Amino acid sequence: MKKALKIIGNIVMIAALAFVVKKLLDMDISLSQLCSGRVIAALVICLVIQTVIILFSCYPWLVFTRSLSGRSIPFSAAMPVYTQSNLYKYLPGNVFQYVGRNQLAADMDISHVDVACATVLDVLFCVFWTSVISVALLGGRIAELLGKYGRNLLIVGAAGLVIVILLLLAVRLKFRDKFKAYISRYSKAFAKENRPMLLRGAFYYLLQNIISAAMYLVCLWLIVPQAGAGELIALTGAFMFAWIIGFVTPGAPGGIGIREGVMLFVCGDSFADRIVLFVLAMRIASVFADVAAFIIGKLYAAKYVRAKN
Repeated sequence: MKKALKIIGNIVMIAALAFVVKKLLDMDISLSQLCSGRVIAALVICLVIQTVIILFSCYPWLVFTRSLSGRSIPFSAAMPVYTQSNLYKYLPGNVFQYVGRNQLAADMDISHVDVACATVLDVLFCVFWTSVISVALLGGRIAELLGKYGRNLLIVGAAGLVIVILLLLAVRLKFRDKFKAYISRYSKAFAKENRPMLLRGAFYYLLQNIISAAMYLVCLWLIVPQAGAGELIALTGAFMFAWIIGFVTPGAPGGIGIREGVMLFVCGDSFADRIVLFVLAMRIASVFADVAAFIIGKLYAAKYVRAKN
């Protein structure tokens, strides 16, 4: 079974890399736009910081997996799985990056349910803290954005809640004994002695989003120098808010086309060309950061295997 899963994983990985190349080609990049020293500086800053963020973003997911499984899973086992599955977001469907994380269950011989539940917690806290930071940066302008996009968010949120409730009911009815066993075991993960570790996982995305916001603010200042401090802060919040819109919008992986729309809605047409250039630069840097993190994860895994042997 493990051999078959490894073969399937390699095929999916190759497909994901092919879609990475396709995405870069679809961007219709004009090198003349990216030759400015300020744009190059923004690209380098985003590439380096994003790569580091991706490498360590497996931490909260790992914390939740450890808590739910009751196993001491090493970072060296989780990080390569996370960085490889992160590439799967380029595959059509925008869900394979989460499914791919279950490779850890096969590698560590733990329950796939534990890994899946840890992934759900990881996504929930990621969305929550991104929302908090984007709202704080947008200030009063959040009311305008919610007026435009709030209905879609409510519809998707309500649909997601209904699906989760139906799934829980179906699992409880079909696997009553196993369901009770999992609930009993998971309740121990939230015991008093385990709460500090869970809180570290829960608050990780607060720190990550603060770092990401600072990075986007600096990159905006480099690419859109015409904007004032207040506009730069609002545009940073809009960029992060647009990620949430793209995340919950079917058929729009990564918020393609949405980030430009949200940012232009916030600032009007004042810096339209520069904002489109900023979003393009961030996308290019993000794609290369995903690939760089994947390569580092592979090298790290190979080094860990050699060290064990």
